[in-house]
Amino acid sequence: MAATLFAWKWLLWPGIGFIGLAVIDLTAELILVPYRYAFWRYELTADAVKLQSGYIFNKLVSIPIARVQDVTLSAGPILQSQKLQSVEITTASTSHKIDGLTPEVAEQLRQQIMKMAVEVQDHDV
Repeated sequence: MAATLFAWKWLLWPGIGFIGLAVIDLTAELILVPYRYAFWRYELTADAVKLQSGYIFNKLVSIPIARVQDVTLSAGPILQSQKLQSVEITTASTSHKIDGLTPEVAEQLRQQIMKMAVEVQDHDV
């Protein structure tokens, strides 16, 4: 019986430590949301959507408007807590996200991209 109590007490501390780390991680995620999305840039040109992200490791992606198939708005629990949304641009081969936009800006961007994609497809036909 004493061995069983010792085993349960031993297992209690890693469990408490794991819960503590989970709470710290969640708190850090919520606090760092504005910082994480501060290094996102996007530009909508006549023929492409250009996405730039990162500060130290800079990444630039150009998505041709003619390749756009779908534009979706979404917001997970962390973005919803900050009243933000993400815009997902889907092509035949991949999809790209623009995170951290206000709902009004996200809806306006979605409408602009879809309007341009329809115009390009009508022009090609």
